[in-house]
Amino acid sequence: MEQRPNNNFQLKYNEYKQTLEELQSKIIELGRDKDEHEVVLKTLEETDPARKCYRMVGGALVESDVETTKPILETKRQNLTDTISGMKAEMIKVANEFEQWKKDNKIQVVRQ
Repeated sequence: MEQRPNNNFQLKYNEYKQTLEELQSKIIELGRDKDEHEVVLKTLEETDPARKCYRMVGGALVESDVETTKPILETKRQNLTDTISGMKAEMIKVANEFEQWKKDNKIQVVRQ
C-alpha cells in the first residue's frame, strides 16, 4: 500500500472534528438559552400583564412590564429556534462532507 503524507490528512481530519465539535457545543448552548426563554414565557403566561418585570439587555437590567416583555421574549425564542435549525443543517452538511472526504481519501480511523 502506498504511503501518503499523513500530516496533511491529520490536519484536515482534526479541522473537520473541531468544526463538528464547535457546532455541537454551540447548538447545545443555544438550546439551553431557548429552554430558559420557554420557562420564563410559561411563567409570564399566568402573570398579570401590567406587572413589572425585569430583563437583561446587554448586561444591564431593564425594567418593563409583562405585556411589553412577552413579545420580545417570543421573538428571541423564535430566533433561537431558527438559528438552532440552521446550525443543525450546517452540522449535517459538514458531517457528510467529512464522511465523503474520509471515503475519497480512504481514511480509516484507528483507535488506541
